[in-house]
Amino acid sequence: MNIEASDFPSLLRAHVELQGTILTAEELSQIGERYARCRGKDLWDVREYASGTPFGAREYRVVRGSSTQDIYRTTERGHAAALRAALNGLESQTGPTSPLKTAPADPPPGS
Repeated sequence: MNIEASDFPSLLRAHVELQGTILTAEELSQIGERYARCRGKDLWDVREYASGTPFGAREYRVVRGSSTQDIYRTTERGHAAALRAALNGLESQTGPTSPLKTAPADPPPGS
């Protein structure tokens, strides 16, 4: 099943909301931009990093497999876990990297 790129934010939002988390339009936009750069077949995962703040806060990043390139960063572990589950669930239905494939162009008139 191929999903048009314009449908990806709506589908991702729905999958994240099923996990009990709400993402802002800005977060969804950033995720959409970064998703295209995080191709692969590995599952998404959450990694925990020490923050550079003096308060010892943690930062959680959603990455694909062993990649170091993240698709999402947050101080809320639950948000990162929800996005991980949503991306893995969405890709289990569509296949990795296929959510951003665009529909084929209409045939030229008269063909």
